[in-house]
Amino acid sequence: MIDLPKRYVLAGTSWGEHDHTIRTQRLAVVNAPRPLIGNPTWYGEFLHGRHYAAGVLDELIEQWRADDAILLAEITPQAIMRKVTKHLTDNGYTLHQLAKSYDGAAGDLAAELGLPWDDAWLTVPFQPAPAGYKAFTGVAQCEHGVHAQAWFLQVIRPGNPLPEDLEMGIIGQDDPTPWLKVKARAAAIEGRADQYQLSYIHRDLCRTADDPAGI
Repeated sequence: MIDLPKRYVLAGTSWGEHDHTIRTQRLAVVNAPRPLIGNPTWYGEFLHGRHYAAGVLDELIEQWRADDAILLAEITPQAIMRKVTKHLTDNGYTLHQLAKSYDGAAGDLAAELGLPWDDAWLTVPFQPAPAGYKAFTGVAQCEHGVHAQAWFLQVIRPGNPLPEDLEMGIIGQDDPTPWLKVKARAAAIEGRADQYQLSYIHRDLCRTADDPAGI
């Protein structure tokens, strides 16, 4: 089985003029130090190189692998925090201890793990959505009055204090309703006690969560 090396980018990352096409067609995005086959292709910020391409992964993975491409996978700040925290816990440390060791320590570890990082995530809490917000009838705002950029469908399982990210979409482009109904229905059929919520990330990096009851 052919696989591509993976590098994480922050969920909601814009792919410029190609962003709408990539998201609506659910295309994979890759990056390499040399020109790549794909549609669209473009030249951008240096990661593994400055050459980018998008396309259907199953159709292009062999050629992308031959061209030393890496797959760019979106990840939420919450998932980044979980990965960093788990790595530290497995090695007998806490995030608080790491952050106090020297300025930029958490960012350095995240980079070693191939993860994007912002020190704001150490201090910005994950707070409930404003009271009275209707999940599918408006654009979520954080406590600072800033509109959300993206939504994340998450599952909350008994005994696990941290939600697991399931699906990601962009506000105004994707509708979380079908995903939520499918996941909730599947859990009910299998007799699981899973609960689902929508979470949001805002331009000021504040994160909020809303539980659309009754779905």
